[in-house]
Amino acid sequence: MRVIIEKLLLYIVLTGFYFADAEGASLIIALFAFILFFSLDLSEHRFTVLAATGIFTLSLLLGTGWIYYVPLLSFSVAGRYRKWAIATFIFHLAEPKISLIMLSGIVIYMVYLREGMSSLELENKKVRDQLTSDNLLLRRQHNELLKNHEKDIYMAGLNERNRIARDMHDALGHSLSSSILLIESLQYVRDEEKLKESLSLLQGRLKSGMDDIRMSIHHLYETSIDLKSRIEDYMEEMEPFDAELYYDVDMEIGHEVKIDILSIVKEALTNVKKHSKASEVNVFIKEQNDFLTLSIKDNGSRKPEQSKGMGLLSMREIVAKYSGIFNTFHDGGFTVHITLYKEGIR
Repeated sequence: MRVIIEKLLLYIVLTGFYFADAEGASLIIALFAFILFFSLDLSEHRFTVLAATGIFTLSLLLGTGWIYYVPLLSFSVAGRYRKWAIATFIFHLAEPKISLIMLSGIVIYMVYLREGMSSLELENKKVRDQLTSDNLLLRRQHNELLKNHEKDIYMAGLNERNRIARDMHDALGHSLSSSILLIESLQYVRDEEKLKESLSLLQGRLKSGMDDIRMSIHHLYETSIDLKSRIEDYMEEMEPFDAELYYDVDMEIGHEVKIDILSIVKEALTNVKKHSKASEVNVFIKEQNDFLTLSIKDNGSRKPEQSKGMGLLSMREIVAKYSGIFNTFHDGGFTVHITLYKEGIR
């Protein structure tokens, strides 16, 4: 379509110049030139331009008025044969006109530029398509790695649970069996001092067994949670929002604290979806010298009607559990800002 418009504009300019400059300008030549050159767009075959060039040559021999349409011939030849368009300058020898010669040169140059730009655009499109394909492939591979990572974590958790179960069985089984034997032997003890000593020993064994159980349960809950990856998953679920995570934490965070942080982030992002009328949301988690800061900020124009909704209240309760600081404010968007002191979350 672009080529047809350019050709039509060139035809109008040449026809206007023809009728203004030539004596006895013929409307038939103008109409025939229109039919000849615009019929080329009906076929993509390259030899149609050669046929049109032959017809143009015969027509030029019959009437010099055709000299005014040489730039249009140059335009058509340049579009199909590129460098061979220079050969069309030979037609100007029939009746040299500086303005027409210059116009032919400009037309050929413009066509070269257009075709060069088209080639670059086509190449850019190929590169863009290839990059898109590579990006999709990388995403699939990344997802596979994440799945494998989660699978490894799950299997490691199962192995750890099995180990803890064995440890509990060994430790508790030994404590209970020895305690049972001790209880059975108490019925034969007559000495009060020996009885107290045996009961004290029994108490120690039972306490030791209970300590083993507590330790095993403690290790059971220390399974690995990748806090950053979990929050990134939440951010991906925020489409069509423009969601970004800024994470800068090196300290070890306990299992329960991770769960609570995830709960806060999840609740805050849910509030953004439901109430904020925002287009973007950012989550900042940064470790400072003595504390950890967590901020969830959106660019919504709507200020929350109630500062003590159930979602915000539950966040406050979680933060209070660690003696942290909970703040909310509206300035170019709604922000939840939380400070958790390291002493409280270790």
